[in-house]
Amino acid sequence: MGMDEHMLSCIKALAENRIQDAKKEAICCCLNDNTKKNEGKTAYYKKLLENGSTNMFELPANLAGLLRMQDVSDFREDRYYLGNQQKELFEQIEKGVKTTTKMLEYGIPYMNSTLIYGEPGTGKTEFAKYTAYKLGLPYAYLNFSYLIESYMGKTAQNLQRVFDYCRGQKCVLMLDEIDCIGLERGHDTGADGELGRTTIALMQALDGLVDGQIVIAATNRADRLDKALLRRFQRQIKFEPFDETERSYMIQKYMLSVNPAFLTDDVVNYADKEHTQAEIVKYLIKNIVEKVS
Repeated sequence: MGMDEHMLSCIKALAENRIQDAKKEAICCCLNDNTKKNEGKTAYYKKLLENGSTNMFELPANLAGLLRMQDVSDFREDRYYLGNQQKELFEQIEKGVKTTTKMLEYGIPYMNSTLIYGEPGTGKTEFAKYTAYKLGLPYAYLNFSYLIESYMGKTAQNLQRVFDYCRGQKCVLMLDEIDCIGLERGHDTGADGELGRTTIALMQALDGLVDGQIVIAATNRADRLDKALLRRFQRQIKFEPFDETERSYMIQKYMLSVNPAFLTDDVVNYADKEHTQAEIVKYLIKNIVEKVS
């Protein structure tokens, strides 16, 4: 059986680098395939193609102040040092993308989810941006402190609005300061009761993200999180401050990308003492400012 008109048009559009036109023709190809053996695959790929044409950077008005979309296409990979922990985790997440696709073809829900914990300044948020950049996906940032409302039930409503929007969208969803909401449930009255209901709403919302989203949550206090919430994450990784060798590599990569002349002995020696990644970047920027002033 030869190719039909839509198959040929799809190939032509790809050859001419007209990606959006190619997607439209590919959707038509999925609709035209009515064979039983391809039913699951064509439905899945049609959904991905349709979701991929949505511009996630145009947020609805009711999400303003709750969710932040960030274009990470200009992420400075040339000055971002990927430590051993970060490299291993990215490889796991990248492998998880393929796993998610295969599982959805079989009709089995699977969430590519990671909880990163550790002391402040160890690069949790920056790693999420790097992941979005490397995978070519939109970066959706949700800080849970934005969602908290004093009115009963309002926090859960805010949460549901955000996840309803992200459901079906292929993206990297960064859940920062998740411990603001997902604390271990206690009593079921008053503030504790509201917190417990919100934690349940969060778990239910996470369970609905099975369409290829990559979920990365961050906290400084993983020990405070609800155990049932922890089970929603395929991976739980503690980010440690870099050791001396990695601090040295980080400093060298950053300064060489700015100006090799800025990599003086005093800058190199900053790696000798313990510092978090955030402290190193702050020091380097201060050093650069002094040199250009």
